[in-house]
Parts: sequence; C-alpha cells; structure tokens
Amino acid sequence: MTTEIKFNNQYVLSKIEENKLIKNSLIIEELKQIAPLLSDVKLVQLYNKSISIHQGKIQGNGNFLENDILVRMLDFNNISYKKQVTINNAGLIVGFNIKKDKCYHIIDFVIGKNIEVGKSITEYKIISCKTTCRERWTQDDWSYAFKPKLYILLTISNDYPTSARFREDIQRKIITCNPKRKDDRIYKLNFENLIEELEQS
Repeated sequence: MTTEIKFNNQYVLSKIEENKLIKNSLIIEELKQIAPLLSDVKLVQLYNKSISIHQGKIQGNGNFLENDILVRMLDFNNISYKKQVTINNAGLIVGFNIKKDKCYHIIDFVIGKNIEVGKSITEYKIISCKTTCRERWTQDDWSYAFKPKLYILLTISNDYPTSARFREDIQRKIITCNPKRKDDRIYKLNFENLIEELEQS
C-alpha cells in the first residue's frame, strides 16, 4: 500500500533539508580523507577537493529539483511531458537533448501530449527549472517571441525577478516554495499550485 504524498511547500522544503543533510554528510566524509595536519601540499589538495565538491553541488542542485521533485510530481499525477526539448530559432521542436547548429534553446520540461519534432513550442506548456534565478531566467527570452500556452519559472529560491521585469501574466507565472518578503507576484503560487496550473486548459 502506497502512502499518499502531498506535493506542497512543506514537502519541497523537507526534501531540500534532506538533500542538504545528505550533501553535508558527503562533504564531511570527503574532507575527513585529508589529514588533519595540513602541509602546503595538503592545503592544495583540500582546495582542489573543495572546488570539485562545489562544482558537483551546483550541478546536483539542478538535477535534484528536476528529478527528485518535478519528475516525481508529474509522474505521480500522470501528466505527460518530455525533458530537454530542443527548439530552433523559429520556435519549432528539432529534437530532444541535442545540441546542433540548428539548436536555439533546450527547454527543461515541455508539458503535453504528442510532443514531436516539427511542432511549434507554442502548442505546449513549459516549465523552466532554476534552483537559483539571478539573471539565468533571461536564458528563456525565447518565450516572449514564441509564447507557450503557459510558461512557468519553477524555483526553490527567492531571487526570482520582479513581476514587471518578468512580464508576469495569465500565461507567465513564477512558482516558488521560498517567496520574497516583499513578494510582488500577481499570482503568489507555491509548489502545491503547480499541478492545478498544468491541468487547466
């Protein structure tokens, strides 16, 4: 018998905490391998190891949001999607997880049925996953020219853009489990709102 999972902010925040604890224990375990009496050589090893851990953590955070949270939510709710969908500069799907001359952008998640090469990205709903936004959300500027049915910026941080800068509207929304203290979003959506947003026509 499977226990029902509530995909809400509390669930996401608990998964973030769990992920942090796992990462911290791995970091401690790694660093314990280096002798406590540090020579110059050992300091360099420690530095190199910390850089490696840091780079792995950055990549791991994106994978964590996409695979440990979003994929589970979509699968649990039987929502059709494709990951890493490549579009060209006319907004047409040209492949899946490919980087070629005709590649214009790779979209994290395309939601819908019959997601096929040759179809316009405007026929689908889009989820762009960003563990932290800063200016990285502007990588999706293509979404202004080729407007999907719904564009969701999904993040676990509170560094998302202002409503005006993001051009938030009924088809462009930000979902986070970590809202700003001065949250100016029109639609103050949390993770528990995601499925409902996707299921609306």
